[in-house]
Amino acid sequence: MATTFGLEFEVQGVQVLQASDLLNNAGIPCSNPRQTHETADTWKAVYDGSVSNGAEVVSPILTAPRLNEAVKVTKVLKAHGARVDTATGFHVHIGGRIFGSAGALARFALNYYAIHHAIGALVAPSRLNNRYCAVLNREQAERQATYLENGGGASYNGNRYTSLNLDALERHGTVEVRLHQGTLNGVKAVAWAKFIEALIVESNAGTDFTSWEIINTWAPLNYNRASASVADCRTLLDYLVTAGRLEASAGDYLKNRAGKLHG
Repeated sequence: MATTFGLEFEVQGVQVLQASDLLNNAGIPCSNPRQTHETADTWKAVYDGSVSNGAEVVSPILTAPRLNEAVKVTKVLKAHGARVDTATGFHVHIGGRIFGSAGALARFALNYYAIHHAIGALVAPSRLNNRYCAVLNREQAERQATYLENGGGASYNGNRYTSLNLDALERHGTVEVRLHQGTLNGVKAVAWAKFIEALIVESNAGTDFTSWEIINTWAPLNYNRASASVADCRTLLDYLVTAGRLEASAGDYLKNRAGKLHG
């Protein structure tokens, strides 16, 4: 089954109607519906309560061949004054149908937090201690995995402001990764989305990251640009590329990003 993606760009500096007009004028169909969570066939610009002077620009449901639309969208917005700061985020939704069973979803959720310090090397330090993308500790992650395996359909604590938001399963039929900082770099956004897909596909294949010996699993997050996290991140990326889950070009790009952010 083809992976489906939803991309959400929080931006400052352009309002909802302005963002919609800019994209339509650039030949990118964009609506501005009142209901922010309804599925649209086009891009949409909506109000977001966490963005004081801007908008949230949301993609339609995309498959891999359409992911590069994000490059054009972000270029248009940036060229007309859109910006990002520490108050903005970039969220990726992955269609929940990619998980063939409750066990596969539980495995991914547990894997995600077991190697979160390595994943965190790919985002700005401000996102690693952020109330809008809180990180579950090992005990919480294991409790959540057990909840999912026993048929729970969403996050065990009903909190969507977590790094991996499983509450979105009931709301939208997706899992949402909220960890990434706001960005108007479409290449970066696409590489991150493909990285998340690679983690899911490898988890679906049965890989258990929780007891890996090649990286230090369950390592605590270091908010001071930890070089160990960068090393583990690079090991993880190399593994995903070798396993055929991630394109080599995306892997190299993300390794360079980790070095610049936390090196």
